[in-house]
Amino acid sequence: MNIEIIVPGKLSSHLQNVFDFYLKKLKRFANLSVTFTKLGGDVNRESKQVILRREKDEILNKVKNRRFILIDLHGKQMDSISFSKFVENEMLSGELLFVIGGPLGIDDELRKKASLKISLSKMTFTHEFTLVILLEQLFRAFKIINNEKYHY
Repeated sequence: MNIEIIVPGKLSSHLQNVFDFYLKKLKRFANLSVTFTKLGGDVNRESKQVILRREKDEILNKVKNRRFILIDLHGKQMDSISFSKFVENEMLSGELLFVIGGPLGIDDELRKKASLKISLSKMTFTHEFTLVILLEQLFRAFKIINNEKYHY
């Protein structure tokens, strides 16, 4: 299965070890790639709307015409079992594409184009933490799908 995650910006060095840990663990289950796009600009110089529009354009340029799942605060909430069932069902298509918004949020047009919106929590996380949490939940989902213990 191919899994791609698109996220604006880059990963902070303090999260790199956790990111690498889950990327390595997930290789056993899926061909996973993370694509970092450009941030939309400087909030001190431009409006939030201009920045969000640029980030949306960068993301949609990478998405092309593919179906994608948006990680969104207002999306559908799932527990880990439900998420693992979702991933298992999506395995039939052979591809999962997730999009995470940038530090200022998500452009409304991008939100409308998403085939599904999933919330990881009612709490707000930075886009970097959201990426790491999504990787952890994907790893957990594959462990559940394969009837393997998560904790070792």
